[in-house]
Amino acid sequence: MVMLGPQVAISKARTVAGLTVGQDGQVTAISGDPHSALEQLASEYMKLSGQIANTTLQSLLEQYPAIKSRGLQQA
Repeated sequence: MVMLGPQVAISKARTVAGLTVGQDGQVTAISGDPHSALEQLASEYMKLSGQIANTTLQSLLEQYPAIKSRGLQQA
């Protein structure tokens, strides 16, 4: 299952300070500390993936209400 589409991934990468990202998703330049930029990019993707996973799980739980009633709460 693909959780991030290419345009969403590129859009998130473009929010990272110090990264210049081309239309094709290639990083064309890094200004500043590359390690810091990579950490920030990973953090952005993890935040987005967490939101997507939560949405996916919530729709699954709606199909099986007995599971939710056993103690799983919406985040």
